[in-house]
Amino acid sequence: MGKKDYILIAVLYGSLVVGIVFPGPSAVVSGTIKYLMMTMLFLAFIKISPADVGRALVSNWAGMILGILLRLVITPAVAYWVTLALYPPLALPILLLAGVSTGVSSPFFTSLCRGNISYCLVMAVVTSLILPVSLPVMVKILARATLDYELSAMALFLAMIIFVPLGAAFLFRALAPRFLESMNRMSYPISLVVVAGINFGALGRYIPYLKTNPEQILYCAVFSMGLALVMAFLGWSFTRTRNWTDRVAASGSQVWINNILIIALAVHMNQPLAATLSVFYLIPLYGFVVFFSVLANRLEPVSVTG
Repeated sequence: MGKKDYILIAVLYGSLVVGIVFPGPSAVVSGTIKYLMMTMLFLAFIKISPADVGRALVSNWAGMILGILLRLVITPAVAYWVTLALYPPLALPILLLAGVSTGVSSPFFTSLCRGNISYCLVMAVVTSLILPVSLPVMVKILARATLDYELSAMALFLAMIIFVPLGAAFLFRALAPRFLESMNRMSYPISLVVVAGINFGALGRYIPYLKTNPEQILYCAVFSMGLALVMAFLGWSFTRTRNWTDRVAASGSQVWINNILIIALAVHMNQPLAATLSVFYLIPLYGFVVFFSVLANRLEPVSVTG
C-alpha cells in the first residue's frame, strides 16, 4: 500500500471518530449523505467506459453468474438466517449489508493486490445495476414482516443513488470529455473529502441510541468482522482456478462491497443498527486490502501471475 492509501485510512477512521465526538454537527451532515454518495459514485463511474466493461465481461464471463448469485442472493440469505438464529435484532441490518453490490473501489483494491482487475470491474458494474431490484426483493422475501418501510421507496432510492451518477458520467463522457479529464486529475482529493463527509455524518444522529444500547456496538463489531471473513472465504473457495489473480479478485469482489451505500440507505430509512454495522464493516474491508496486498508481495512472481 502506498502513501495515499494510508492517508485515506487515517482520514476515514479519523472523520468517523470526530463525528462521534461531535454528534450535533454530525447529525446535520447525515442528511446530505445520499448526495455525497452520489458524488463518490460519479467519481468512480467516470473512470469506467462501456468498452472497458464489455471487454471485461467477454473475457471473464465464466463464473460471473455464480459470483453475482453469491454476492446478491446466496450470501445475504445465509447471513440473514444465521443472524436471525444468533441475534435477531441484527438480522435485517446484516441482510442489507450482505446483499449490497460489489464496491466501485474494488478494482483499485484488486490492483493493489495483483488481482484480476477486469473481474472486479464487471462485478462492480453489473451488481450495482441489479441492486435496485435484488435488494428490495431479498428484503421482501426474507424480512418483510420486520421492515417498516416501503420496498418500492427503497428501490427508488437505490436507483437514484446509482443511476443518476452513472447517467451523468456517460453524458459528460459524450459531451464534455475534457471536463472529465480534469475531474479525473482531481478525483483523489475530492474523493477524500467526500468519504470524510460520509463518515463524519454516519453515526452522529444515532449517538444517543448507541449510548443507551452500548452492547449494540460490540455486536456490530463482531458480526461485521464475521461477515467479512465468511464472504472472503466463499469468494476464494468458489473460484475454480488456483490462479492467484482470479482468486483474489473473486474473494475481493465479495468482501470489498459498497457498504457506504448501505450507510446512506440506513440513514434514509432511519435504521441505526444498519448504519452502525456498515460503519464497523470498514475495519475488515480495509483489513483485507492490507492482508491481500502483503500476501501478494510475499509470493513469488510466478505464483501471483499463475
